[in-house]
Amino acid sequence: PERAQVIRVLMMELTRMSSHLICLGTGNMELGATTVFTTAAQQRERIFRFIEAVTGLRMNNAYIRPGGVAQDLPAGWKDLLDEQLPLLRKGVKQMEALVLENPIAKGRLVDVGHLDLTGCMALGITGPMLRATGFPHDLRKSDPYSGYETYEFDVCTWDTPDAYGRLRVRFNEIWQSLRIVEQCIERLASGSGPVMHPDPKIGWPAQLAIGGDGMGNSLDHIRHIMGTSMEALIHHFKLVTEGFRVPPGQAYQAVESAKGELACHVVSDGGTRPYRAHFKDPSFHNLQAVAAVVEGGNVADVVVAVASIDPVMGGVDR
Repeated sequence: PERAQVIRVLMMELTRMSSHLICLGTGNMELGATTVFTTAAQQRERIFRFIEAVTGLRMNNAYIRPGGVAQDLPAGWKDLLDEQLPLLRKGVKQMEALVLENPIAKGRLVDVGHLDLTGCMALGITGPMLRATGFPHDLRKSDPYSGYETYEFDVCTWDTPDAYGRLRVRFNEIWQSLRIVEQCIERLASGSGPVMHPDPKIGWPAQLAIGGDGMGNSLDHIRHIMGTSMEALIHHFKLVTEGFRVPPGQAYQAVESAKGELACHVVSDGGTRPYRAHFKDPSFHNLQAVAAVVEGGNVADVVVAVASIDPVMGGVDR
């Protein structure tokens, strides 16, 4: 449903900002700038307050589901964003003032971890590393999904393919994500509608609620499936225990995650579980650049170069 698409975009852009903030914060902390890290952590916390209010969890929340999202935004969601977003903008400006033109930071970042467009293409590098070479590749523009083609935002690039250029790209992308979030708020505030596909054989029951122990079935939904509708109980039971059947075939879908192209190739044999599922994680590909970006540099610059790649080892393992 359209409302679910907008909510997905809202949550994805908030997550993108959260990822960039922790990258910028920890990367600068490893250079000795602890104030940048504490400021980034404060701003990331503002995002997590909203995500927790919506999903019941801060991370790994399983909120985006086949057919839509797990549940609609809670009461007071707009007030929470209206309160936190101005403070988030102020915090990001503080981070930029601490880093962007700081001569010590530039002395550690400029011309460190160099990898040009040719190197990125050879290694399959995507995300901010690629865009720092000046190449404006962003799947939200080149192969849009979730209605991204209807939003106004710019693809951020830089002209120095080094650690400093990647830092600039990430800061600029935070501002573009804020632009998209504002557009999402306007669309969500001006209307309402379903947030899950109406077919009960496919759409996961969306009558959920957030309690003291996280998100789960609301009492109203439990009463409905246990005491009112045998059909609803059967659909719920089969979705939970079996899932839904997918016709034989295969599909590949990629999204522009904070770190680059995140994709999944799934193959169905007609059953309720994928015959094969393979994930393309940007960290796995981007980490291949370590040897190239540290060659000829100083040992102390290895920390800077790897931090500018922003790898997540869980994604590499996957």
